[in-house]
Amino acid sequence: MKISCTQEKLNKGLGIVSRIVGTRTTLPVLSNICLEAKGGQLKLSATDLEIGVTTSIGAKVDTEGAVTVPARLISEFVATNDDASVNLESKDSTLHLKSARYEANIRGIDPSEFPVIPDIAKDSLVEIKAPEFTKAISEVIIACATDDTRPVLSGIYFKFEKNQLLLVATDSYRLAEKKIETPGVEIQKEFIVPARTMQEILRIAGGVQELEKIAISATENQVSFTIAGTQIVSRLIEGAFPNYKQIIPSSLRTTATLALPELASAVKMAALFARQGANNIKVKFTPTELVITSVADQIGDNISRVAAQVTGDEVEIAFNAKYVLDILQVLPEKKALFEVNDKASPGVIKPEKAKDYVYIIMPLRVEE
Repeated sequence: MKISCTQEKLNKGLGIVSRIVGTRTTLPVLSNICLEAKGGQLKLSATDLEIGVTTSIGAKVDTEGAVTVPARLISEFVATNDDASVNLESKDSTLHLKSARYEANIRGIDPSEFPVIPDIAKDSLVEIKAPEFTKAISEVIIACATDDTRPVLSGIYFKFEKNQLLLVATDSYRLAEKKIETPGVEIQKEFIVPARTMQEILRIAGGVQELEKIAISATENQVSFTIAGTQIVSRLIEGAFPNYKQIIPSSLRTTATLALPELASAVKMAALFARQGANNIKVKFTPTELVITSVADQIGDNISRVAAQVTGDEVEIAFNAKYVLDILQVLPEKKALFEVNDKASPGVIKPEKAKDYVYIIMPLRVEE
């Protein structure tokens, strides 16, 4: 392999794929990035056998070929190199890099040992507007379980229905559901994507300016997301997602309409004290405001008041401060609805006028 390309493009491409390499693996090649020069492009690939990422950059290809080299070393070398262009040449699994002022040899592993990343993006399942999709993922992923006790809860549930994609996540303490309209899409398919995969989708999509669409494809056990020339392939989580509909309250007796930033500030203030104990906060719904309190026996206590338009019964209910704060930090809207029934029933937070999103938090039992 013998090519030349700009440092900027190579650095960006390495940044996209290098996060996926296996850090704790018995297969040394999984710690490498595969560089393959072909047809005027340099394809960069990385995988940990759960997720695989490939992206391509423009390059002047003198000789086609491939090589794999340690991801961290090449990424840091190229990122530190501020010369405008870089020449790359491989020989006997060693990659020679040369620019105007810098030169290096990096020993690699034969590319034949690098796992094949399946290409399942040929027949796109659906294309979704990127801003809408990434916003939806941000609002849902916060409810994923962070442990593997129940694997099906450690990912986001995708359910394609006629003209609609449903995204759901729950860790059994809170639940987030988001609906995305997909006009003209009549497929019916459901699967669970690991939260880590979706975090990478958000990271990669966030680095693309004016990204318009994200293409999604899926087989029985894998899913692919294509983002502006970058393809992410991931294993799906096996198992059935729980029947969660029964958790969503059919009616709510008390509704508070209030400024979301003010609520977020009050909860953040209460969390400073709550985290010293069991991370509990109490929310009292009164006719004109929400009174949010937290107590830490060894530290002190806090009371915050948030102006609100409240309809329904007065009620006081306890929640985990983190679960409330998580949703308030990702919703971009200025006004929110905070709805409850009683101290033993789930609470609901959602944007004031949104009919496509709901976030449900289970209450806590605390001493009076």
